[in-house]
Amino acid sequence: MKKIKTIVFLLTVPLLLLNFSNCGGAQNNNGKMTLEQNPPFKISEAYYQNWVAGIKEGGSGTNIHIVFNEMEPDVVIQNIYFRNQILEAKGNINEPKQFVGYLKNETPRDVIMDADPLKEAQNTTQKEFPFQLQENESVIEYWFGGEKNYYKIENLSQREMIPYPHANPNQHE
Repeated sequence: MKKIKTIVFLLTVPLLLLNFSNCGGAQNNNGKMTLEQNPPFKISEAYYQNWVAGIKEGGSGTNIHIVFNEMEPDVVIQNIYFRNQILEAKGNINEPKQFVGYLKNETPRDVIMDADPLKEAQNTTQKEFPFQLQENESVIEYWFGGEKNYYKIENLSQREMIPYPHANPNQHE
């Protein structure tokens, strides 16, 4: 009986190790993401647009817009990598081939230095960004055929900034 358990163990462990070796998704041996050259979609327009709120507390940011003119039916657009940030790709039910990533400029958060390790544990470390991108480049993360893939968009155009008013002009006093 002990001999059977040993044989089962020796056969099971290599299978488990082999199974977990493919869990990295679309990463190459260096841990960097590999970019797809022939994606299952065609992009008709990709641009980013800065915006600023009319009040101090409203902040500012950049929206990145990606419009597809062709897309395989089982493609799922997930994230947009832009300016060292990972943005959720938000779709619109009325425009199923348009996605937007919202990047809000936030003031840097102070680092908590405290004798209490629980308070210092609230400090978050910045994860290493997996791509080296220029200011006008982004990467789309998408699922296709049960696999996560990445596609780089170069030469995003920049649209004129949107200055939002400080108050709603239709608001009655």
